[in-house]
Amino acid sequence: MSFWPKKIEFQEVLINSLWSLIAWIVGSVVILLITFLLWNSINIPWTFAKAQIWIETSSIFPLILSIITLIWTTITIFLTYKLLNMTSNERYKKNIVIVWQLAFFVFLTYLFVTPIYIYAWLIDYNYIMYVFLVHTLLVIFWTSVIMELLNNYRHILIWLYWSFIWLFISIIFTVLIFTSLDTWIARLISLVILIPVINFSTTFFKQLFQLAYYHYYNYTNLDQLGDIFYQIELEEKEILREEEEKNTI
Repeated sequence: MSFWPKKIEFQEVLINSLWSLIAWIVGSVVILLITFLLWNSINIPWTFAKAQIWIETSSIFPLILSIITLIWTTITIFLTYKLLNMTSNERYKKNIVIVWQLAFFVFLTYLFVTPIYIYAWLIDYNYIMYVFLVHTLLVIFWTSVIMELLNNYRHILIWLYWSFIWLFISIIFTVLIFTSLDTWIARLISLVILIPVINFSTTFFKQLFQLAYYHYYNYTNLDQLGDIFYQIELEEKEILREEEEKNTI
């Protein structure tokens, strides 16, 4: 029995990548609107300006930033999945279990990272931008892996290998740009712009890798990655059969 990779075309790769970009842009716009509506409470420029000249700032400011990141990532992740389901409903299923798993991971990440926001702010206000960067990249990376794991686990290694490679490239690229900027406002703007671009690139190159693997399968009729899990299942079934035979003796 063969579990061949699902067919994918370059047009689908482009559309899914654009959906990822649009989702993060929409999320960014929503966050900007929320920030504008709550400007008196979360005046980010003034708070950073006070911190820069060592004036005491509100202790809840790091919590506000972590909540903003939570809202931003939650909106964009679920909008991304919804749009991908519209385009590739055979690959990205409409399943409440998948939605809940994505929600659980995003919220769990928020719980673990929030204390780091607070600690970074207490040590040096400049560090909080690095926490924001790591928090967002982790959510992009792992929710992407969870999506593929729950929708197409037999070929998860395609996504996993490439996601690790692209995560490494994204971190280096982002940190180089981030550290080249002098002011915190320039860094914040660069991150808001870079994150949607990174998510677009993650989806594009990941699915491009899948497209290459699909053509490799068509050319060679070999599916080493999919067969790994099939062979594991055969071994487990054989072990189960042997145990059942022992119990019946």
